[in-house]
Parts: sequence; structure tokens; C-alpha cells
Amino acid sequence: MTRRRLLLGFFALLSLVACGPKGSYKNIGPEELYQAVGTGAVIVDVRTPQEFAQGHVPGAVNLPLQEIAAWADKLPKDKPLIVHCVGGDRSSTAISALLSHGFRNALNLTGGIKAWQEASFPVEKGEELVSA
Repeated sequence: MTRRRLLLGFFALLSLVACGPKGSYKNIGPEELYQAVGTGAVIVDVRTPQEFAQGHVPGAVNLPLQEIAAWADKLPKDKPLIVHCVGGDRSSTAISALLSHGFRNALNLTGGIKAWQEASFPVEKGEELVSA
């Protein structure tokens, strides 16, 4: 990716986040997430470690939903957070919890990793988990 494309993607994400009312979040599609990879946005995969190992968005961190109390306050509040799961249920729950912790920069990947894969974007596989 070129530096200009990275900057444009980052500012597009910031505008999505900034335009949302407090207490709510925006949904984005796989194309917007693809543009965000490498821009400084934090991609949070809230699936189990086993699901994460089967395939995840490049650069994503695996922070399982059931452990949200342990990791929610460790995430940066000054960067966009893009949260996803398989299809959107767990990520919506995670974002609601993040909003209650004062986050105002959370985005939800509509359709989750399924939508990402259906759009033919790359996935990384393996059991090496990345932490925040």
C-alpha cells in the first residue's frame, strides 16, 4: 500500500468514528476493513483462540469476548477499533461493552470473518496468537 492510500484510509476511518453519536457505533464492510489494515486501526477478533487459529484478518489481535473484562481497558482509546467475530453477534456485544468503558471509536465488521472471506480478502492461519 502506498503511504497516501494508508493516510486516506486512516482519515476515512476517523471520520466514520467521529460522525457516530455517543453510545452507538458504525458498521463497516470488508472493503473498508481492508483499507484500514496497516493504517493504525486496531483490529480485534473476539472469537475463541481455536476459531482465530483457523483463519483471521492479517494483523488482528485475538481478544476473546468471554475475557473482555480483562482486556477492555488495555486497548488504546485514541485509535479506531474494528471489532469482528464470525457473523456479528459477539462483536456487537463486545462493542456495547467497550462503549460502557468509554470507547467512542469502535467499528463493527458487518458479517464478520465470513463476509471478509466471501469478499476474497486474505486470511492468516495458525495458532500463534497476537495480544494487545
